[in-house]
Amino acid sequence: MKKIVISGSSKLTEQCAYWRGYFEGRGYEILDWPKPVPEGDYAVEMTKIYRRFYRHLDNTNAFFLMNEDQNDIPGYIGSSAMSELSYVVMNNLNHDKHVEIFILQEPSEQQSHNTEVKFWLEQGWIKVYEKPTDRKSKSNSTKPATAPAKSSTIPTTAITPSPTSTEPTSLPTLVPSANSATTISTSTNPIQKLLNSNKSLDKTLDITTCRKKCLRPLTVEAREYLRILCPDFPTWLLKYIAVPEFQRLHSVSMTTMDYSNLYKFPDFNSVFAHSIGVALIVWKFTHDQKQTLAGLYHDIASSAFKHAIDYMNGDSETQESTEANTGQIIRNSKTIMRLLKRDEILPSEVADYHLYPIADNNLPGLAADRLEYTLSNGLFLYETWDLAQVRYFYDNITVLKNEDGIPELGFLDQDVCEEFTELSLPLFANYHSDEARATLQFIADIIQSMLAKNFLTIDDLYSMSEREIIDWILSCGDKTISEAFRNFQRTTSVYSSNTIKKDRYCTDVKAKIRYITPLVKAEDEDDEDRRITDISNPIARAVKKYLDAKPAKYTGFDFEFTPYEPES
Repeated sequence: MKKIVISGSSKLTEQCAYWRGYFEGRGYEILDWPKPVPEGDYAVEMTKIYRRFYRHLDNTNAFFLMNEDQNDIPGYIGSSAMSELSYVVMNNLNHDKHVEIFILQEPSEQQSHNTEVKFWLEQGWIKVYEKPTDRKSKSNSTKPATAPAKSSTIPTTAITPSPTSTEPTSLPTLVPSANSATTISTSTNPIQKLLNSNKSLDKTLDITTCRKKCLRPLTVEAREYLRILCPDFPTWLLKYIAVPEFQRLHSVSMTTMDYSNLYKFPDFNSVFAHSIGVALIVWKFTHDQKQTLAGLYHDIASSAFKHAIDYMNGDSETQESTEANTGQIIRNSKTIMRLLKRDEILPSEVADYHLYPIADNNLPGLAADRLEYTLSNGLFLYETWDLAQVRYFYDNITVLKNEDGIPELGFLDQDVCEEFTELSLPLFANYHSDEARATLQFIADIIQSMLAKNFLTIDDLYSMSEREIIDWILSCGDKTISEAFRNFQRTTSVYSSNTIKKDRYCTDVKAKIRYITPLVKAEDEDDEDRRITDISNPIARAVKKYLDAKPAKYTGFDFEFTPYEPES
């Protein structure tokens, strides 16, 4: 499969999504594309982006600069995009690389880079991209003559052009639907096809009574909870749930803190149930098939011991290290790809749930993923609330617009939002407590030690359940590993200190800080929706106190364990 890197402004999110789908539909693997800078230390995050992007430039077969019109300048090329273009050109010239280099259009004379880029075009080092016109192309998309207009609404899907037209002169028309936003294939009667598609998407079932095999891992309690999230469960989702790559998630813990006496959870909350919950929330508020599938598969790359593997990968503060494999797992699944092809959906449209603000957004916003694990972990693990309270909070949720004009889940009533926010803060504190940090880093060190001694492979983390791996740890034959894990299972407390404790298992790892300050709907339609911290002084003080709390530098257990170093 050919690999391609897409370059351009990270502000052009809709255009970038379009070009990703376009090239993926033509058989390319998209290695990288422009993304907004994540929240956090700007210098640190930008350094990560640069390193990753330029590493992908070294390993790509093709480079495409989407120099769309911007800032009233035709063919605009920013300084970062110019640096990336220059890097690939020089690699071809000086290092015998053979990367195909394309730009969307020749930059106007208003551009400072016009002369240089024009020279490269004249030498044949780069080319203006010419869209193939054959009708056998795999893509359902077509090249826009102009950049699509920026929209603050939830993305909808375009109707593809009629097969009698090989090159339209504008983006396909966006067709809103009350019930879905399904991609409509080429047809002699596209309106009828749309109606038929909507009808199939509207079929529902009662999850509390459904006996389908793919839903068997769900407990009675989990089904009752999921029915609150979406009383009319969409039947089309069942085949996507049934795929083996998703079914294995029923044995993956949401917290990875189930395996010692530190916690005595009354229930088990799986990534399987969580992911279905996220999908149902997205479906309820968007009725968009692509966004719902992105929510369903957002954790499909999670291995056994989920976030402990993020700790093992040195990603304890963002906990997203395994997400990069989401697209690969989807593309490697024949069943998923067959279903997507049937529904005329590109893998790139469901492989990154960060594209859809109802599914995911930046802290401290409320999105389906953050809402679901807050509700379900509070219900099944920490007993923060019961089913009646879950319904009380959830029935008050609606879609609002945040400070940037982007859709975001929020509350209709301030008093309900205040209660939810106040109750959720202690729940979030559990995720970065000394107990959680010690537990996750210890399991990470145990798994790393098993890998270092060749008792496990990375593939085993995707084929074995957590219970099976624990059995393997306890019977591996290495007393250092097995005895340490037995001590961990028996432990009932952790120590916390600002100084390192000798002859004990000790870590100073930092954890991800999670919290939510939801939007509240404005009383007057002409006013903007506002954060609860902007309208409630008690909640603002509670959130500040939560964020200002300083954890102990060191935490660990009162037994000795020195992890094995990975082989170099």
